[in-house]
Amino acid sequence: MVMTTKPHFIAEFTTNHMGNLNVLLRMVEQAARAGCSFIKMQKKEVESFYSAEKLDTPFKSPYGKTYRDYRTLFEFNDDDFERFDRHCKRHGVSWYASVQDIPSLYFLLKYDLPLYKVASCNARNTPFLQELADNIPHDKTIVVSVAGCDQRQIEDTLNIYHRHNVWLQHCVAQYPCPPTALRLGNIRMLIDRFASDKVTIGYSGHEEGIAASFAAIDQGARIIERHFCLSRYSFVHHIECSLEPDEFKQLVDTVHSDQPLAPLYAMLPSAAFDVQFEMTDSERSFLVDQTYGKKYIGNSSAFAPADANAATADTPELGLGSVPPNSESEPPQPTPSN
Repeated sequence: MVMTTKPHFIAEFTTNHMGNLNVLLRMVEQAARAGCSFIKMQKKEVESFYSAEKLDTPFKSPYGKTYRDYRTLFEFNDDDFERFDRHCKRHGVSWYASVQDIPSLYFLLKYDLPLYKVASCNARNTPFLQELADNIPHDKTIVVSVAGCDQRQIEDTLNIYHRHNVWLQHCVAQYPCPPTALRLGNIRMLIDRFASDKVTIGYSGHEEGIAASFAAIDQGARIIERHFCLSRYSFVHHIECSLEPDEFKQLVDTVHSDQPLAPLYAMLPSAAFDVQFEMTDSERSFLVDQTYGKKYIGNSSAFAPADANAATADTPELGLGSVPPNSESEPPQPTPSN
């Protein structure tokens, strides 16, 4: 499939910076070098976003023994965001953020961002959606991930944002998402039903590797959002589905090379292209119950890395989705991360 327009590539930083400003600024540098179109941050008031019960849950990490100890240190203050904003401008890359709650909305509005995102966990929260619609200027784009939503709920959300341009992103809230659960057929369904001059369809991927991102582009996605990290050797939740800088660059460079993408995702099972809306039980554990990932802190090592190859030991072709060495058109070689 030859595209007439190239997709936007979003480097979703999530909490992969571990609340460390030096790591965050290095991520900006690496994401810019990898060719991202935008960097995406997250902003939330942890004490009000999560229940006290959730925050008091035992959670082993280098930051303490509870989920509160772990999660509160991932948020940046005003001075940190000012430094981050200046660093993005210095490296020629724009940014936006997921607005997780109302206080964060007003915090982010002062930056006059080009886009504001609604995460899947808020995509069915009508009062929250309306508050954003009433306060975000109409010349800004609203990004909405719709994991767990049925088509009627998606239509209701778009009606709330009828004055805004919208990036509507297919998403599956499993971390990492197995190939059989990708539901990439939803992308064409979203295009057929909702795409217009105001609504652009994209993909927010939580799988390991880049093969499914190529498939999403061939399905018609014009925004590709992927978790981005300096290294998967980390204790952070959901790190398995993050791309390191050379992998993100390979994704961008391969698409820009105009080579056929189909051979690069031929290993995906047919079930990866199923069509299914509504919330699955696996998604409910994250979207409703706020259960995060696997056991990232092992008994034998406080910093046991998530092994990207372990989950695909029997099917290596489903790993990083690299371009085969014998493919007809090799993309430019990725620049190693510092």
